[in-house]
Amino acid sequence: MQPLHNQALHTQLIHTQRNLRSCAFLYLGLASVIPAIGLAELVTFENTNPSLETLRYYQAADGIGVLGQSLNVTRGAFDQPELGALPVGSIMIAWFGERSPRDGDWIYMGSGLNTTLARADELVEVIDPFTLNPVGYIGAGDFDDGQAIGKHTNWTDGWVGMHARVDTAPDEGVYFTDESFTIGIRFTMSDGVHYGFAEMTRTAFEAGNPLSIKYRPVRWGYETTPGVAVPGVGSSMVLGMCFAGMCGVRRRR
Repeated sequence: MQPLHNQALHTQLIHTQRNLRSCAFLYLGLASVIPAIGLAELVTFENTNPSLETLRYYQAADGIGVLGQSLNVTRGAFDQPELGALPVGSIMIAWFGERSPRDGDWIYMGSGLNTTLARADELVEVIDPFTLNPVGYIGAGDFDDGQAIGKHTNWTDGWVGMHARVDTAPDEGVYFTDESFTIGIRFTMSDGVHYGFAEMTRTAFEAGNPLSIKYRPVRWGYETTPGVAVPGVGSSMVLGMCFAGMCGVRRRR
């Protein structure tokens, strides 16, 4: 029979071996990820500009609805495009009013030059006021769940729905996003394709005021290295690796 102190030492050695083995597996797993993100740098911007509290609506011309101020994910809060400008890496809000009382009004999100938006995988159903049948519409993709934004994201070249108010909808209309949501963006610059994001919040719809929904940019940014995906927003593993120095994150205002 082994002395008690030898048994304790033996047990401690077993635990040490298990911990080393776990660390080895973690190292091998990270080694396969680090080469892909080692040269990456995610530049992020915080909204510190009081004038950018919401994306302002404005009437561009008769007959084309009401457009919204654009947000460019490559620029800081005090360096955003002027009203009406929609350069590469930008998104915008647009409101289209009713042609008849039954049509209601719609809010969409569009993109700038050489820029596309991520769409939701599932369609959002709105009851058609004429046929009374459900019709599926493309909504904006929401990346609050930690998914990465990259080449495997579901992209669309068109507009994505944000809100619909028709006679057959509830009083508050149909929302295509949650109150807080994260948009995925893909755009082409001179050095290749880049991926970006924009975290936003929205207010609730007020009956009798079609333009009552306000969209506020909270945080946005993009990956400076072409072809490199934006890490999943809210992903603790990615954030942990960034804090460990395995990827670069720069915050700007």
